[in-house]
Amino acid sequence: MDAPERAWGQYSSGGYARPGGGSTSSYSAPSRRAPVSSSSGAYSRRSYAGSGYTTGSLGDQAVSRSLSSQALRNYRAVQQPAETYARRPPSYAGGSDWTTEAPRRPPIWGGEEPTRRVRRGPALPGSGPLTAVALWAALNSLSSPGSAEYFHNYQYDPGYVQWRREADREAGHNPAVAARLDQLDTQLVQIEGQPRNPSAGTPVRPSPAPAGGSGFIWPVLFLGIVFLLLLWLWRRHMAQPVVAPAAPGLAGSAATRFRVGMTMPVDPSPFVLAAGLTKVQPLEGSGMISVEVVGLLREGSVLLHRLYLPGGKAFFQFHLGADGQPDEWRYFSRLDEVTPADNQEWGLWLDPAEGMIGWPSFQTKDGKMYGRVWAPSDSRVPPRKMEETLQFVDHVEQRQLQMMLYGGPTGGAPPAPQTEYILVSAIEATGQAWVEIYAGIDINPAALTLPSVPLAA
Repeated sequence: MDAPERAWGQYSSGGYARPGGGSTSSYSAPSRRAPVSSSSGAYSRRSYAGSGYTTGSLGDQAVSRSLSSQALRNYRAVQQPAETYARRPPSYAGGSDWTTEAPRRPPIWGGEEPTRRVRRGPALPGSGPLTAVALWAALNSLSSPGSAEYFHNYQYDPGYVQWRREADREAGHNPAVAARLDQLDTQLVQIEGQPRNPSAGTPVRPSPAPAGGSGFIWPVLFLGIVFLLLLWLWRRHMAQPVVAPAAPGLAGSAATRFRVGMTMPVDPSPFVLAAGLTKVQPLEGSGMISVEVVGLLREGSVLLHRLYLPGGKAFFQFHLGADGQPDEWRYFSRLDEVTPADNQEWGLWLDPAEGMIGWPSFQTKDGKMYGRVWAPSDSRVPPRKMEETLQFVDHVEQRQLQMMLYGGPTGGAPPAPQTEYILVSAIEATGQAWVEIYAGIDINPAALTLPSVPLAA
């Protein structure tokens, strides 16, 4: 028996458990296993306790999603490969400078972190006038006044000594660098007896003098005219009203035939027959639905369309066949929402090896087990990454989803729905991130009366 709606939200990080042991390759029969001891509440592995209370406030929801977004970014930062490199100065060329270093941070998931390859550039011996960039620049301009004196002043500085070792190594396979170092050594011998000034700055290469005074005026005049022209064009552009273009394939286009605000009748019988067999919440009202938001999910050439009902807690999801007609209709209603609080909790959902989204089976809080519908197998697969465009009445939003679909038999006799779906999605929008769990059933396309002709764009 399903718990009341309030009970589903009384955990800050959900409470779903990753099923242990074996898994199903398609639909799995209903199971009443007790959750494994590895969850934060009931949805995740019980490595530490998690609790919380949901008020239902939209403000509290926005704060929780914002914190969850930061936790997701932290989790991704930990998961990214630790391969970094430092840029060489423009004159530093040739040679292999990859090396292997031991890990500098402890791994989160246990075990040893693999060693990483780090690209090493020339050492930066210090700040101020004595830097690797300045030393290489001075080496490339030994004919400029003050370059040899610059090396003479810092010849015994530890930073120079370190840089010189790097330069000598480079000279072993770079004849151009070797020739410049020989030239430098010759000049240093010539000025060996001169006093050293460690506070001297970096040598400045003189700029060529202009050919004539009048030659400087014309470039300045030309740039001034270009600036004034661009300023005039910018002001003209800002004076025109800005009209946000509608997202392609969404708002009343001929491709989808669906638009925000449209209404259509729905046969309520599938929802009546599903009552008591599934966790799906039935439609509200008399069967005439109004579309509040139109959604389009993309994954390469795969397109899924959504018609969100008022309140955003339920939607119809469908796929269009080659003839432009829907060949798959499903109805989903929200079962739960989870806002992971830190990178460890995000790992319980998205960890590449053991994350619940993509696990071979998914267990809801009532203990029922659902087998993975997308790419069924006995091992975890990565979530399906899709980009969703949401068309509202006055604006368009984009968000990223990592999704997995699970399913199991309802046990009902025809014509009742034969399959109950559980759609689990990690959602990332502007400054927010959260996890949504939806329950769904199949809908016969004949039960929906759709527009018979394309709508005008």
